[in-house]
Amino acid sequence: MTQVILSQDILTGISNLANQFNLSVHELLVQISQGKLTVIDSEDLEDLIDLRDAIIAESDPENQEKIAWEDVQKELGL
Repeated sequence: MTQVILSQDILTGISNLANQFNLSVHELLVQISQGKLTVIDSEDLEDLIDLRDAIIAESDPENQEKIAWEDVQKELGL
């Protein structure tokens, strides 16, 4: 067993995060160490959500109509 010393602010933050998942701090750390939970930067998460949304939109049958680039330029006034 290894002990880690944390400041009260860090422990509070980890405890709040664990509570969001309805886990104890120990359970949260175990799940992270087992790869069941991943900590991700919020900007990276936004990029992943944007990518997911683009994939969903691209696969939507209503979005399958091809439009000529010239028509797009005309529509945008370019």
